[in-house]
Formats: sequence, structure tokens, C-alpha cells
Amino acid sequence: MTEGWNEIDNNFFAAYNMMLSFAGSFILYEPQTGCIGDLIEMDLFKKLPVESDNPKFIRAASYLRQIDPEHPLDYDKIINDHLELFGGKGKSKAPPYTSVYMSRDHIMNDTPSIQIRKIYNAYGWKSKLEGNVPDDHLGIELQFINLLLSKYPELEDGVCKNEISKDLVKFINNYINPWINEWNNCVQDNAVSSFYKGIAYLTVACIEDIYSTLTGTNRDIYLS
Repeated sequence: MTEGWNEIDNNFFAAYNMMLSFAGSFILYEPQTGCIGDLIEMDLFKKLPVESDNPKFIRAASYLRQIDPEHPLDYDKIINDHLELFGGKGKSKAPPYTSVYMSRDHIMNDTPSIQIRKIYNAYGWKSKLEGNVPDDHLGIELQFINLLLSKYPELEDGVCKNEISKDLVKFINNYINPWINEWNNCVQDNAVSSFYKGIAYLTVACIEDIYSTLTGTNRDIYLS
């Protein structure tokens, strides 16, 4: 973390919340041309709200900065990537589910989806897609992480902040870190568009940066 940040800056959470929000939405939902167009108009892909020395963040930025009004996107390629990677065309090439990777290795006695739902319930949170999309879908998990990120700056009590921090670290450590890099490798191997290569690298980098920040691991992150 940059020198002089004695406490985690609220803008840090806002920036990473925004990046995980749009990355997660493009993993969860089939991309809409209008939505991508709005982000291009906002110049978000070229001007991400933070700069990080995380190599995966740098790779993400290099892919996403290729997206601008001067380089028309092949939306058919992007949509096809989403379908091929995440299951819209039969077997997923990069399935975005915790259970695919962790149940396979018999890491858990209970299914990840059931365990994760219990954690959501403990925070009084319920996915709007419950019953239609499993709770261990990466897009849903990112929504929950964003919920905790949004709560942190609102709290003035240090004990409560510490508890949310510990819950975030535990959730990421138990349900995201064990498989997210394998998922990213699958995306990089199978994605055709720079768009989804960038989204995958950005997702992993954001998770790593949040985790390293909350656990006190040194990493240079600058708000843009």
C-alpha cells in the first residue's frame, strides 16, 4: 500500500468495488452492446480508477486500454466468448463456479454452493438470482464481496471494521483463492477477444489487491 496510508482509504474500496462490479456483471450476464458502449464513452477502460504494481492488473489494463472509440469492437466475438467460456453453448471452457474446481478435489464435505449460501444468509443477503444461478457463481460471489466492501467505509467502530475485514479475507481465502487462477488460465487459453482476457485478469488482480491490502501485504496501489 502506498506510504502514508495509515488506514485504508474509503476511495480504495469505492474504486475496487466499481471494477469488480462491472467485471462481475460481464461474467454473470451476456454483454449488451449499449452497456459496453457506455463504459467506452466514460473512458473507463483506458482510465481505470487505480494503478497497481500487480502484474495481473498491468496485464488487465493493457488489454482493456485497447478498447476505445477509435477501435471498433467486434461485439459478436465478445458475445461468443461469453457463451463459449461461461456455458451458453454447452460445456463451459472456463466455468465460473467454485464447485467445479473445489468439489472435484474433494476439498469440502458439503457443496460449496450450500456453504456459501450460509455465509450470505449470515449477512442477511440473498442473491436476486437465487434459484436461477447457483450461489457459487463467480459473478454472485463478487456481488457479495462488493456488499462487504461497501459496508466497510460506513462503519466507524474499529471492532466492526475488523470483523468485516476478517470475513472478507476468510471468504476470499476459502472460496476464491483456491481456484481463481485456474479459471483465469482457462479464460486466457480460450478467449478470443481482448475484452474477456482483460476482464478475467482484472477480476483476479482486484481480488489479489483487496486480499493483500486487508492482510497487510505490501503492494503499491495508487488512486488515479
